[in-house]
Amino acid sequence: MKKILTFGLFAIALLFSTQDITAQNTLEINAEANTKTKELRKIIKFDKEKMDDVYKAYQQYGIAYKKISGNLEENAERLEKIEKTLDEKLKAVLSEYEYHNYLELVRGL
Repeated sequence: MKKILTFGLFAIALLFSTQDITAQNTLEINAEANTKTKELRKIIKFDKEKMDDVYKAYQQYGIAYKKISGNLEENAERLEKIEKTLDEKLKAVLSEYEYHNYLELVRGL
């Protein structure tokens, strides 16, 4: 009985720590998306209305990147696809001039 109780408490503790790890990853992704959005806004000077959409694009990029970041060599194709998706989302949000500046200044293309 004592072993079952100990095992149950251990399992519950493990569940709580898993939620903390997930929450920490989400906070890191959100913070990074916020930072990148602010940096991009300083460089490109887009308006505040576009800021939310740019933030969401970077947030989705961060989530997708986090999934493959453990092994980038094997996931080079997926990384390219993720970056292309980010570029497409930003192209939809930014004006043609702003998007051109993004490609030139940020991506180096």
